[in-house]
Amino acid sequence: MPTIRHLTPADYPDMCDILDLHTSGPGAYANDRSAPPSPEFHAHAKWYIDTLFETPISHFFGYFDDEGRLAAFCCFIRWATDTDVTVNIKVENPSIELPRAEGARWSDASIDLVNWGVGYFWSEGVTTFWSLQIEGQEAASFSAHPNCMLNEYQREKVMDLPAGQLPPEEYRRVQWMPIFQAAAIYKYSDPLPLREYLKVKNDPTGDAG
Repeated sequence: MPTIRHLTPADYPDMCDILDLHTSGPGAYANDRSAPPSPEFHAHAKWYIDTLFETPISHFFGYFDDEGRLAAFCCFIRWATDTDVTVNIKVENPSIELPRAEGARWSDASIDLVNWGVGYFWSEGVTTFWSLQIEGQEAASFSAHPNCMLNEYQREKVMDLPAGQLPPEEYRRVQWMPIFQAAAIYKYSDPLPLREYLKVKNDPTGDAG
């Protein structure tokens, strides 16, 4: 039976094995199989994950298939506030034929994994999720998948990010290194935060909603 759990540095070798099967940042992080290879990708990607593991604001989650293989992993990054979290990198294992909706770039496993992370942080009271998306590829992003929980959130484009530039300091928890593709920062706000949800659920009169 597939399982999802927190990943630790002990999982780092398996994560690196998956990165070795990719050839570029867009190919790994945007799951764009048509992206051209990048000669610096493997060393940079492994350094990036190693760096994230060293920071207490990062949370890695992994999806393991029926055979116990790491099929996909993702990272969420906390902000200084208690209410904001970034959905950071998401990477699939291309050696495993993961089921996916017709025409979808991301597999069902990856969407389940992201949803699990969103639910995990929602249960802690997080109301706002952030994401960096490549310009022109928004329709293929994970959040555009019909089964992604973020579809239930209010989506707002916060700013465009030209290729090679860093966002302003207040958005560095979304992207803290420049990428060499034009992108945009998106904000997903929960229309019914946990506190309000519990208020409605626990009101015997039905007046709270």
